[in-house]
Amino acid sequence: MQESVIPYEKQIFVCTYAKDGSKRCGNDHQGESIFKELRRVAKERGVHPRIRVAQSKCLGQCDQGVNVMVYPDEVWYQNVKMDDVQILVDKYLK
Repeated sequence: MQESVIPYEKQIFVCTYAKDGSKRCGNDHQGESIFKELRRVAKERGVHPRIRVAQSKCLGQCDQGVNVMVYPDEVWYQNVKMDDVQILVDKYLK
């Protein structure tokens, strides 16, 4: 094992988990679409990979819609919709 500094200024994790249909999850609420749009904008603005937008598996809050975590800011967003993407873009993808 080798210890290293975190290679990103910021990481934005979007739940895109798709369960077997037994319970609602992030991907049931457009998690994949939200992730793709945030990643597209990050690349378009030239901030990726310095600010990394990544997919996440289950974050354990499936009943709260799409969950987005921002590190190292220690911010957690729940029930994120496509309409909220621009707010996240303006706040984190500068």
